Amino acid sequence: MNLFGVGFVVALNLAFACSEVSPVLEVCSTSDPQLNQCIANVVEKLRPNIASGNYGPGRIATKLDPYFIEKLNIDHGPSFRANLNNVNIEGISKFELRKIREDLPYKRFNISAKLPSLYVYGQYELNMNILLLRIAGKGNFNLTLEDTLVSLKVQYQLDPKDGKDYVKFLPVDMKLKFAGAKFWLQNLFNGDPVLEQVGNQAINSNPHLLLDEVRPSIEEHLRESLTEISNTVVQGAEERELLPL
Repeated sequence: MNLFGVGFVVALNLAFACSEVSPVLEVCSTSDPQLNQCIANVVEKLRPNIASGNYGPGRIATKLDPYFIEKLNIDHGPSFRANLNNVNIEGISKFELRKIREDLPYKRFNISAKLPSLYVYGQYELNMNILLLRIAGKGNFNLTLEDTLVSLKVQYQLDPKDGKDYVKFLPVDMKLKFAGAKFWLQNLFNGDPVLEQVGNQAINSNPHLLLDEVRPSIEEHLRESLTEISNTVVQGAEERELLPL
């Protein structure tokens, strides 16, 4: 799940497991009156796979815990420039599933979840204005995120080939909503301990000034990874194999 929700996507793709799909999952029938609960149970069992990226023989995909992003760049001119490098996000596999709403006639699912705690770290280069304070620095950073909300929209289509209709997932739509956040940037103002403390306090007085800038890039990276994971796992499977009655 996600900042971040892959278990939800994979479960929706694979909870209806068969010989063509990953063997790590149990079967959920679409006629089950407790279908959503069945999917939720499968998601719980997927946590190790989400962390490792291993969904069975020949089913290796991007691992999401920790999740790695090489670069996140923001450039709004002299008043706001930020480069984040070698970014690692830990805690995605600790998601809490809140709601699954399936719409099988339209081949889509809506999922909401919460990420109770995420730990983010890497390197930064920052030059920005907060009120009357110009903050600049370069070094290591860490960020703690609490109670991040995740919204996912998952839809698939049929890809006909050789007389069969294979499942192919469209790009996953994902939104993140950050709640509690606390930054610590080392070496602000060339490491002056007093100014470093002041700079971090200024950032944490309104962390969303920075978070709202990097959120779209984080969402885009996760969308790509979730879509890749989904299609890797269901490759070679037909709809009737994934969604038995």
